[in-house]
Amino acid sequence: MIKTRVFGKIVKQYKVPINEIKDLNNRYEEVEKDLKSFGSKLAGRLDSELQFTKILESTEAYSTIVKCIDDYITDSVKFDILDQGGPLEILSCWINDMKPGEYNPPHTHHNLSGYSTVLFLKVPEFIKTTKYESKFQDGKLGFMNPNAIDIDWYEPKVGDFYMFEASHSHMVMPFKSVNNELRRSMSFNFAEDNLNEQVS
Repeated sequence: MIKTRVFGKIVKQYKVPINEIKDLNNRYEEVEKDLKSFGSKLAGRLDSELQFTKILESTEAYSTIVKCIDDYITDSVKFDILDQGGPLEILSCWINDMKPGEYNPPHTHHNLSGYSTVLFLKVPEFIKTTKYESKFQDGKLGFMNPNAIDIDWYEPKVGDFYMFEASHSHMVMPFKSVNNELRRSMSFNFAEDNLNEQVS
């Protein structure tokens, strides 16, 4: 675990080893053409959001992901956000290939009484074109303060892994990149295993 932020809710940042990130990218690219679109269930304004749920468990990163889930739940109990609950299950997983100009508007996974994640798999070199570049937060992941208008911005870095409550509003800004390179991330929802899969 790298750090914990409490915004009335809890956001935790972890690091996934680069060899496990390479394996995730390779596995995804091997099967990408056979994956089903998940975009109709998501808020993102991008073309490529593909289901990855059935493959995730067989990747090298899976054991690291499970350890991060356990740590997140431990802290959620510590901060009285969660009572000691039953077993958790990954309900849905998808990979986003975000092209320049695409974005994810502010949203929550409000139909899910559980938790969500973002893991950065590929990050392009962003193009900064004006003196106001620090205000635009190009391609960054933002978490909204539930009690104010503040946004906590996180610069995407390969291997950075975020966990947060599904009800915590979050967003991704559009960007420009060198050679129109993609910004790739993986997300999944997890909750008690007696809940139905619901995302937004």
